[in-house]
Amino acid sequence: MKKALLIACLMMFSLFAILPGLPAQASVGTPHIVVSGEVWLLDENGNRLFLLPDTYYARINNLDDAYYYITFNGVSGKVSKNVVTTTGYHTTAKGTLAELRVSEAFIEFVSINLKASPGITAENVVALPVTESFTFLGEYPTSEGVWYYVKYNQYYGYIRSDRTNIPDMNIEAFVPEPAPSEPTQETPEPEKPIKELINGLEGNTLRIIVIVALAIPALIIIFILFRPSKGRKEKYYEN
Repeated sequence: MKKALLIACLMMFSLFAILPGLPAQASVGTPHIVVSGEVWLLDENGNRLFLLPDTYYARINNLDDAYYYITFNGVSGKVSKNVVTTTGYHTTAKGTLAELRVSEAFIEFVSINLKASPGITAENVVALPVTESFTFLGEYPTSEGVWYYVKYNQYYGYIRSDRTNIPDMNIEAFVPEPAPSEPTQETPEPEKPIKELINGLEGNTLRIIVIVALAIPALIIIFILFRPSKGRKEKYYEN
């Protein structure tokens, strides 16, 4: 009986090994915010850093009850949940980094101060040499004009847009790339000589043949093991 159970187990194991597996579930994408209209990137204290460009995406790193925590143009901050929508996105969303220089109108100066906030009277962060380039990160419009939030070496600060060589940044609308088509799930090819026997067969027909091919040898083995022995002699005992 133990031998019969062992054979049955081997049959089931072989059957599951041959049957094709289920395809893997496709990824739904990484969560991003979708910027539409006026959306500010805020620092950890809730202060405005700069406006996120309309139509752009930004990856969500974390969240709480009120905010999505994101990174845009290398700057980490948070966005109020009630001003954006979200979507799953399959790749890294495009940023708007741009290299800027001080306008030629100010080239006679040695340096221009980057400000800690967008205002003439704000605290100075660092003296920016007029011959050096710096990186545009975002815009901060005010009643006195537009300021740019920029990075110079390891420093971050604000500079008036009209003091740069590109006073009016032309930020193009972002058009997401189409999601790549899912790769076709291929069933591993059976090894020879099974390949030649089942070549051209598909679906249920193949499964039936495999089951029958496994069942017949097992039934023969069980019959051989448990058939009555012809040479067995009966013994009689006399009283």
